[in-house]
Amino acid sequence: MADVSLGPPDRDRLFGGEDASEADRGQLLLVAGLVMAVSLVTLVVLLNATIYSENVATRGVASADGEALEVRATAVDGTGELIDATNRAGPGGHGNATETVRDGVTDLDAEMSRSYAERGGVTHLELLGVQNGTRITGAITGNATGDPNASTLARDVDRTRGFVLDVDPGNLTDANATSAVDDAFHVDLDNSTGGSRQVYVYNGSDGNVTVAVGENGSVPAARCAVPPDGRGRVAVDLTGERLGDRPCPGIWPTTLVAPDDAYDIALMNASAAGGEVTATARPVSGDTVTADPGFGATPAVYGASIELRYRTAELRFETAVRVAPGEPDA
Repeated sequence: MADVSLGPPDRDRLFGGEDASEADRGQLLLVAGLVMAVSLVTLVVLLNATIYSENVATRGVASADGEALEVRATAVDGTGELIDATNRAGPGGHGNATETVRDGVTDLDAEMSRSYAERGGVTHLELLGVQNGTRITGAITGNATGDPNASTLARDVDRTRGFVLDVDPGNLTDANATSAVDDAFHVDLDNSTGGSRQVYVYNGSDGNVTVAVGENGSVPAARCAVPPDGRGRVAVDLTGERLGDRPCPGIWPTTLVAPDDAYDIALMNASAAGGEVTATARPVSGDTVTADPGFGATPAVYGASIELRYRTAELRFETAVRVAPGEPDA
């Protein structure tokens, strides 16, 4: 039978011996490793919690921002459509135009209140004021009392929006950058301190409707071109900087977005084009923009200032916005 009796205590185990110091160091290393491992795990847990909290907070802010921007866009778009509809109706005077816009904003406020109440939001939209101007329309040709090919669309203005040429490609002159100066239809934007800019519209050598820009009568540089689609006219949106359905950057001078001095708008070489023109302009002083008598000029609201407030359980938003649809960007 095996001997299972216990012997006397081991003196080295109880009181330490030659290997005691090495055992202590091993134990210390083991404990230190365990502490470092626990510390690293704790650090990882805290870092993950911080990242998660930051993501949740960011999503909340983005959601609130998006909601506020949606309400603002609804108010601005609705007011802009109201202004343009009022101007197209040809109000009898600026007072009538202002009252129509004011009544329309009141109706828009009621509609927005009902719509956003379903989401638990409270809105309030108020018209603060309007800026008067003139809406000018007419054929591109035959508007001047003297030379029918050189007419003044607007005199002494400091803001223009919704300036669109609806041209017939079949009536445009064939030209290139060099011949356009003398032969092509163009819009002349004349500023007393900033010089003049010419925006030419013609059929290029490739058959495309081309828009080119020159300074002070110099040879222009082509900015954009679109092929005629066979469906009729092509819109040249000067203040919106578009040709047809394509962007055409650089055709409206940045100096005329918010100019220091008044400028005039003229249509030159009008016999080299056919179509219609529309623009809404604001005079430097007074309410009415002067144009050659061949154009139709009616009182209009150029722009409006509105105040918008929106409140939910999580969001409070308030802003004042100037609305001028079709105005060039700064």
